[in-house]
Amino acid sequence: MKKSFRILSAALAGTLLLSTSALACTGVYVGKDVSDQGTYIIARSEDQGQGDYNKMFMVQPRVENVPGRYIEDTATGFKIPLPDTTYKYTYVPDYTRGEDGMYPGSCTNEYGVSISATVSTSTCEAWEKADPFVEPGLREAILAAAVAAVSTSAREAVDVLLGYVDQYGSEEGNTVMITDQTEAWIVEIYGGHQYCAMKMPDDQVAVFGNQNMIGLVDPKATPEDGYIYSDGLFELIDQLGLAVKEGELYHLAKSVTNNTREDYNNMRNWMGMKILAPSQAGEYDTDTFYPLFYTPDEKVSVLTVMDIYRSRYEGTPLDVTLPGQEENRVIGTERSSQIHILQTFPDWPAYCSSIDWLALGNAEHSVFIPFFSGITDTADAYKVDGDTYDPAGAFWMFKRICTIAEQNRTLYGQSVKDFWKLQETLMYETMLEEAPNMLAKYQESRAAGDAYVTQLGIDMAEHEMKLSDNLYAKLLTTMMHNTGLAAGKTPTTFLADVPLREVAESKGYTVTWNAADGSTTITKGTASYTFTPESYICKVAGGEDVELTHYCYVRDGLTYIPMDFANQL
Repeated sequence: MKKSFRILSAALAGTLLLSTSALACTGVYVGKDVSDQGTYIIARSEDQGQGDYNKMFMVQPRVENVPGRYIEDTATGFKIPLPDTTYKYTYVPDYTRGEDGMYPGSCTNEYGVSISATVSTSTCEAWEKADPFVEPGLREAILAAAVAAVSTSAREAVDVLLGYVDQYGSEEGNTVMITDQTEAWIVEIYGGHQYCAMKMPDDQVAVFGNQNMIGLVDPKATPEDGYIYSDGLFELIDQLGLAVKEGELYHLAKSVTNNTREDYNNMRNWMGMKILAPSQAGEYDTDTFYPLFYTPDEKVSVLTVMDIYRSRYEGTPLDVTLPGQEENRVIGTERSSQIHILQTFPDWPAYCSSIDWLALGNAEHSVFIPFFSGITDTADAYKVDGDTYDPAGAFWMFKRICTIAEQNRTLYGQSVKDFWKLQETLMYETMLEEAPNMLAKYQESRAAGDAYVTQLGIDMAEHEMKLSDNLYAKLLTTMMHNTGLAAGKTPTTFLADVPLREVAESKGYTVTWNAADGSTTITKGTASYTFTPESYICKVAGGEDVELTHYCYVRDGLTYIPMDFANQL
């Protein structure tokens, strides 16, 4: 979450403590023992105070033996020296005119270390006065990159991060998640110098908003027990009279917040549990301190995590379409600029051990595209800078669709969601198929593997951007039609068209193209359907022809048919 509101006066900023922030993020964790592919998953939405917030996706190369370098928070001048050699990592930076620093968002480096940073948090006023933030100090603006550049394991990354807080101080309250192939950690930074890091359980999950979440901790716990905390943390809690304890254990989240929770955050915690562990969630209760970790009712897929990031409390009493619920802070907010889901595979080579599922814009009507972490470059569209709409930029390509779909979710939104969820399912299957190819290439050499996954990532992204161009054209046309509709006429509900070949092949059909008339025939067993460009008629072998809701057509080399018919195949 951005800290652009840092320019507020101290008096006004004080009134914002533990209040509804204009800017926020939501974090998700899935332990490897409860994920469907045996992977660690950490994820986060990066939520802004506006919709037009361009994010890019880039690769920072490894640098060998170059002394005298540092990483700088360009908004404050805060600098951290870098060693002579730093490691390759992916990152999702802001556009440069954002003027609040880089904000790398998430990073995965060549040693298999993944970092999601940060979910911003607040403490109570007494705590903030006792452990004031340091200005200039460490901010989200450089945190993930400063750690990814120098860490070879998750535990080392935790030590590096906490070392920065010890040495320089923090300018913000932040929650950070870090994984490698063997373990996952959560770090909560409570103030200028106080913090707690906790090794996350392999057999549980978490979904949390902008509030501290680490619960009961033994003040005698050691790193071997899975906890690392700042000097004087428990003594300061006692000194301030804030301790909330069960026996000798301190409930850190309750202590540093003076036992306070907000609906703004708590609703998101509950909704995560409602999706992942409905048997435990019950009805929403404002005063409940929902636990950070719990066991899901069934194994969790990255596709389910995507659903979490689209949630607007549908099917619950908190649904924002219901009277009186319109102002509820949803997970699937329009203010997201990017959402990443970092999935780490324990048995893959460390330098390509993760898949970064990245959605630009907001998740509700955008698409998560997967990238193997071994990539050395990204598609040109992911590097388009600037603060003004540019149809050549990936962020703008996807965000423009979100913007139209959210003008009227009933007319425009549902088919867009269905279209992208179909594409995500297809890409999920593609990545399963590509994993053995990736591993085979890396057995040849690291260079061969890097080249293979880089080109694969570029090709997949460019394909989805091609689909987005067509989706946008059809969506905008429908909106234009409805905007100019004569009084008394019924508005058209948008129906997306899908690429025939890839959808048919995913359903087990053989696809044949007829050069003579441009028709495409798909066949599976005794079923056979023929589609001809510019025709509403689908010819059915041995049966009656079917009239489509929209004619078949070809655009940019792809044949499209209406989604409602494709769903019946």
